Amino acid sequence: MQQKITTELFLQLIKNLYKKYKNWIIGIISILLIIILLTIIIIFRIEHTKEYVSQRLLFAENFLYQKNFSEANKILDEIINNYKNSKYAGYAMYLKANGLYENKDFVQAKQVCIEFLKIRKPKYVVVPMMYILGHCYLALNDFDNAIKIFNEITQKYVEHFYTPRVYESLALCYELKGDFQSARNIYEKMNVLYPNSYWSEIAQQKLNK
Repeated sequence: MQQKITTELFLQLIKNLYKKYKNWIIGIISILLIIILLTIIIIFRIEHTKEYVSQRLLFAENFLYQKNFSEANKILDEIINNYKNSKYAGYAMYLKANGLYENKDFVQAKQVCIEFLKIRKPKYVVVPMMYILGHCYLALNDFDNAIKIFNEITQKYVEHFYTPRVYESLALCYELKGDFQSARNIYEKMNVLYPNSYWSEIAQQKLNK
């Protein structure tokens, strides 16, 4: 009996609170429903964008594979312009820089790399883009800037899988500058850092010349 009275009192309290704060409660519920609806719309749009851009990037990669740089660049430019400062634009820049470099358009490839390094997204292509930029400078005989980029990679990304080949590129820059002692120092360092590996073999071959 006592439990029944307690339940009735509780229900009456809820009823009174609802009457007193009816407008507030309706307002809060409405806001929550709007937030939930907006969240669903945003998630849907993100997934739709991801699917659309992934498909477009796949088309661009196919064109690059076929050496159809013109069609590839149309798609990549579309993504770069429509999704500025996003990981999608960043990856499109990576593909574009690769294609331009392969097509020996080092000036344009360099510019794309420089623009990419302002956003640095996605992170997993930062080092490859720096590597391309370094080789663009190298191809344009701008050895000092190439050395600067390659040094930055070896200092900041010690464990990256690109780093051994970056050391080789760095040594090549010094050789082309005529600084053979610095090149030799790099090859000796490769021997120490990567013993009994492909890279140490390359370094030793250079040192034996």
